[in-house]
Amino acid sequence: MTRRAPQPVVLLVAVTWLLAVGAPLGAASSPPTVTPATSPGSSATPSGVAQAPGTGTTPAAGSDVQISDRAYAIASQLRCPVCTAESVADSNAEIAGEMRQMIQQQLDAGKSPKQIIRYFRQRYGDWILLDPPKSGVHLVVWLLPLLALLGGAAALVLMIRRWRAAAETTPEAPPEDVARVRDALRSEEND
Repeated sequence: MTRRAPQPVVLLVAVTWLLAVGAPLGAASSPPTVTPATSPGSSATPSGVAQAPGTGTTPAAGSDVQISDRAYAIASQLRCPVCTAESVADSNAEIAGEMRQMIQQQLDAGKSPKQIIRYFRQRYGDWILLDPPKSGVHLVVWLLPLLALLGGAAALVLMIRRWRAAAETTPEAPPEDVARVRDALRSEEND
């Protein structure tokens, strides 16, 4: 039995799906994982400890760790490596829980949100950001929809102008056709 090459439609669907889920082209089938640096006596809240209302903590989705509002805000800017359509703050994946703990530990160590995001960008690249930066190659991605919209509008205006010009001009009939119609009308009048 011979092996057939994949159909172009199948390839198109596969590429579209990869782009839709946010998988970078040329990336491995699974994103890299990060093992959190846990230190003894870490400041993460132990599981099962409820925080009092108004203490500035937000429960992390799917984990038993309580993180601060600042950590939740940073985690909501990062893409989960496992479930790429969700943020680290909203994901139930184990790696997302570990990343939330890392964010909280780094905040407790005095790092700024920009430093923490830079830390994850160094390990994962720009792919980890839910909102890619508007510079470099990413600028093309941000401008492409606008350029497509402007190009479509320009093409539509051009087509409408051509249609109007075509509607305003009266096509000239060949002289032999005009003569044949006149002869037919004369013969009907004589009958």
